[in-house]
Amino acid sequence: MNPHTNSKKQILSRIENAFRVTDSQLNDLVLGFNEEMKAGLDITNRATKSSELKMIPSYVTGYPTGNEKGTYLALEISGVDIYVCQVKLKGEGGKLAINQYQYKIPDNLTAGDDIGVLIDYVADCVADFQQRVGTHKQTVYSMAISIGFAVLQTGLDKGIIIALEHGFEFPNVIGCDAVDLFDRRFRAKGLAVKIVAIANDGVCTLLAHAYQHPSTRIGVIHSAGTNCAYYDKMSNIGQFRDVEHQEHDMIINTEWCNIGSRHLPKTEFDALLDQQSNNPGIHSFEKMTTGMYLGEITRQVLVHLINEKVLSFDLDQEEDDECLLLLPYQFDTSYMYVCEADVDDLEDTRLVLEDMCRVGETTLEDRKIVKKVCELVGHRAALLLGASIASVVKYMVEYGIGIDDDQGFAIAISGDVYKDYPSFHPRVCEAIKDLIPEQVASKLSVGIVQHSRIVGAAIVAMMAEKMDQQDTVMD
Repeated sequence: MNPHTNSKKQILSRIENAFRVTDSQLNDLVLGFNEEMKAGLDITNRATKSSELKMIPSYVTGYPTGNEKGTYLALEISGVDIYVCQVKLKGEGGKLAINQYQYKIPDNLTAGDDIGVLIDYVADCVADFQQRVGTHKQTVYSMAISIGFAVLQTGLDKGIIIALEHGFEFPNVIGCDAVDLFDRRFRAKGLAVKIVAIANDGVCTLLAHAYQHPSTRIGVIHSAGTNCAYYDKMSNIGQFRDVEHQEHDMIINTEWCNIGSRHLPKTEFDALLDQQSNNPGIHSFEKMTTGMYLGEITRQVLVHLINEKVLSFDLDQEEDDECLLLLPYQFDTSYMYVCEADVDDLEDTRLVLEDMCRVGETTLEDRKIVKKVCELVGHRAALLLGASIASVVKYMVEYGIGIDDDQGFAIAISGDVYKDYPSFHPRVCEAIKDLIPEQVASKLSVGIVQHSRIVGAAIVAMMAEKMDQQDTVMD
């Protein structure tokens, strides 16, 4: 046998072993994640026991039935995109109609001394939207907002802005209540809108699915980032143990992107990516599983294989034809979908490598190796996501939350990676099934949610109105 061929096999075998996740490692992750959940919920021990999970109360209690009716608004600010949505809930087991419009924030409104200028522009967008869809001027519509700023939520309609993201710079806004800021400017503009809630992405995914599938108990968003929300008993949540109505269930936002490396099977490529990131040492789970990073992990492996002469790419290109594979984050995660789904002579993989990445001419053997690397990185990500969901399920089984429902137990998942990566869904489902008791797995269903964030935000507004009515009755 050719010594070089033998060496190539050994190198590829090492890569394969590095990305293989054993049953023992998955079970350790489930156990570690479970412990982090409990530590994050127990505020009495926070001085001595820290948790990598924030376990933030959403202040949303109760469950949608699918029979609620009404018209609700949602506002989402994602980067420089503004989405305004009207959702008409028709009841009848979860029927609804959606009107949505998108606006862009001009560059000159992303920074300044007064964020009121930006909010006034957002208010103008909402007014334009209401005119387009023909809302009734005599009706005040309940609205939930989902904004791309870091918010410390202290109530359903209360949240302090603690940091701005996505290039926004308004120093005067830090420490202000987000709902109060928007509500005051909206009223000054004469909008027939009342902001009743702040909506989180995981909570929105859960509720968007729950309105049509009332047995939904977990919501996961998995795209460029990742998060999970689930229903918990208020008696399990440290800060609510001494309040009334402990028998209620509340949605908890785990912020599980913070799970760190001590619970995860990291490789040298993960360590390199983390070291070169703008937030080294944190968000390991996000870096090993999401669309923001999967393509970059794959690229790091491919560059290693080029340096080891396992791949025969010709990287000595003209300056105008520079090989993009050598540049960070130039192997998009969507390329992995294409390569994994490719068959026969792997023509689509050839186009990705030669046309998109400019690696020069490729052989069929090269393309097979690239496809295999994509499979390894993608499969590991799906297993880690599945194990994390399984941990939440096992926690809920332990405390008897939703498991005994006659309708079963539904998990809602949204996000481009989950929706567009063909192999992701079956791999995640398989991992969940393998890691939870068989009698629970038989009751479980996993649904992929469309329009989750904006529709879910409108349903948060409905739930806020419903909770307010219930509180009025109790008083």
